Amino acid sequence: MEKQIKKIIGVDIGGTTIKFALMDTQGKIEKKWSIPTNISEKGKFIPNEICSSIRSSINKDTLVEIKGIGIGVPGAISSDGEIVVQAVNLDWEQIPLKKMITHKLGMDACLLNDANAAALGEMWRGAAHGRENLLFVTLGTGVGGGIILNGRVLNGCHSAGGEIGHIPIRSDENRLCGCGGRNCLETFASANGLVLSMRKKLELLGGSWTEITPPIIFEKAAQNDEAAKEVLNEFVTVLAQALAGIMNTIDVEEIIIGGGLSEAGAYLLDPLKEKLEKYVFPQIRNHFSLKKALLGNDAGIYGAAYSYLLKKAV
Repeated sequence: MEKQIKKIIGVDIGGTTIKFALMDTQGKIEKKWSIPTNISEKGKFIPNEICSSIRSSINKDTLVEIKGIGIGVPGAISSDGEIVVQAVNLDWEQIPLKKMITHKLGMDACLLNDANAAALGEMWRGAAHGRENLLFVTLGTGVGGGIILNGRVLNGCHSAGGEIGHIPIRSDENRLCGCGGRNCLETFASANGLVLSMRKKLELLGGSWTEITPPIIFEKAAQNDEAAKEVLNEFVTVLAQALAGIMNTIDVEEIIIGGGLSEAGAYLLDPLKEKLEKYVFPQIRNHFSLKKALLGNDAGIYGAAYSYLLKKAV
C-alpha cells in the first residue's frame, strides 16, 4: 500500500442523502458530513454538488493531503470502474462519474456499488474485521448484498455480482419485483415482503391489526401470536434457503446481516442460523458464523474509502 496516501475521502450516495467522511488510511474518521441528494433534472447536479461540498467542507491545507476518493453508488458500475451504468433512484444512465469527479477535484477517484461498499466497510472496520471471505446481506425495503472473496468484491462480468435480492423463489404467489421479475427473493425476504406476507395471512384468517410493521410482527411473534410466528417462520425459511444456496456455491466463512430488519437481533439471527445449518452443505455446517452488521449507515463511507486503498494497492 502506498505510504504517501495520507488521507482519503469516502462518499456514499443515497437516494435522499449523500454522506461524506474524511479519514486516514487506517479508517480513523476525522470529519463526517452530509448533504441532500438533489435528484432534480435526472440528477445532473449531483457530481458538481459532491465536489462543491468537499471543497467547502475541507480546508485547503487538508485538501492537498488527500490523494483519492471512493464513491459508493446505488446502482451498477461498469467493469472498468469508470461509469455508472444505471442508478434508478438517481435517474442515471451511463454517467461517467469517475471522470467528472477527477476532473473537477483534481484527485483520483474510484466507483463501486453501494452494497459492495457496505460489505467492504464491514470487512475493514466492522463485524467482519479480520475476514476476507464473506457474504453481506442487507434486509431493508429490499434485499441487497455484497460478496467478498479473498478480500476483493465480486462484481461480475455485467456488474451484477451480489444482486442476491433477485434470486428467483419458487412460490404459488405472483409477486412483482421492482426489477420487473416475479417472485424475487426481496419480494418475500425484505421488510416490504414481510409486511405483505403478514397482511395476506391476516386476510386469510379474517383478522386485522391496527398497524403492520416488521417490529410489530417480531413483537407479536415473541408474544406467541400464532399467525405472526407462522409468517416469520416462512420468512426465515425462504431467506435461509436462498442464503444456503449462495453459501454452498461460494463457501465463505461469514454472513453479515445489515439493514433495518437486522435490528430484530437474536429474534431474527437465531432462527436464521438454525435453518442455515439445516440447509448448507455438510462440510460447511458448524463452520461459519452469522453476525449482525456493526457500522450501520457508516458502512458505505468506510467501504468506499477502503475501495480506493485496495485500488492503489494493486
